[in-house]
Amino acid sequence: MVKYEAMERLCVVTKEFLIRYNKSVQEGYDDPTLIDNSGTKPNKEDYADFNEYINSLCNYIRKKFRYTYGSKAKKKAQ
Repeated sequence: MVKYEAMERLCVVTKEFLIRYNKSVQEGYDDPTLIDNSGTKPNKEDYADFNEYINSLCNYIRKKFRYTYGSKAKKKAQ
């Protein structure tokens, strides 16, 4: 169920967040106000292996922007 998808993934979800998230998914628009700024960007100097750094950076980006693309759901439904 789309309505509770965000609730399962986040530890702290506000009612306002769920309203904005569900609206963006139902109407199929991207909402930049849903960007998750709680994570910290990996520092390249902390990694000995470049591949590990790239994997950490990709995971960081994926988690940061995972709720911002409501238009993906609309495209998937079509």
